[in-house]
Amino acid sequence: MNIFPENATTYGQEIDNLFYLILTFVAIAFVISVVVLFYPMFRYSEKRNPKAQYITGEKKSHFKWVMYALIMLAMSDFIIMYAEHGTWEKIEEDVPTDGIRVGITGIQWNWVFNYAGKDGKVMTADDIVINEANSELHVPINTNIIMELRARDVVHDVFLPNARTKYDVIPGRTHVKWANFTKVGKYEVVCSQICGVLHSKMRNYIVVDTKEDYDKYMAALYAKQDSANAPKPAAPAIDTTAKADSTKAADKK
Repeated sequence: MNIFPENATTYGQEIDNLFYLILTFVAIAFVISVVVLFYPMFRYSEKRNPKAQYITGEKKSHFKWVMYALIMLAMSDFIIMYAEHGTWEKIEEDVPTDGIRVGITGIQWNWVFNYAGKDGKVMTADDIVINEANSELHVPINTNIIMELRARDVVHDVFLPNARTKYDVIPGRTHVKWANFTKVGKYEVVCSQICGVLHSKMRNYIVVDTKEDYDKYMAALYAKQDSANAPKPAAPAIDTTAKADSTKAADKK
């Protein structure tokens, strides 16, 4: 059983595994804490121990329990750090250079998507920009999607639940993150940082296509952009000579 939204990326399961590992240690600590809290209430009740005893915790028999707790806590932390190191390195440090580059910019209250234009670079003058409410960012399956994340006005948070991706974006900074989607489908892109009165409306989508469908979609976008940028035909010249002659003839009459 998985309590999370469907995982659609290559590294999503690793993040889920880390969650369950941390949950296991926290659950064990919770049970131990509850036992330690309630056991003395029954074991050393007033009926069984009418005279209270003041304990400073300085004796070895008392202090050892503090050390046991510290050792268990340290061991659990080291195990978690060791387990997450490879995942952290893969996601945060080894950002792939090959793949498709896109731009995602948070504004009040929408996500603006940028596709690279003919120059192959994002955030340049020839970008294809999608700035519509509930718009879609199309990406191909089984391809590294390198995302340049930005915010234009206030702090937003790019949250892709199905990609296990969540990053704060701050005006003036660019964060480069990546994902590789393994399942065709339509997945939400939401903001998880309260950014104003219409924060709840800030919901767009990433559509994962087959490579053939993605190529067709991008070809249509490029064709639309070329049509919009094509020079418009010049207006026909007006024959002012004929107009002047007709005006003179009318004056003579």
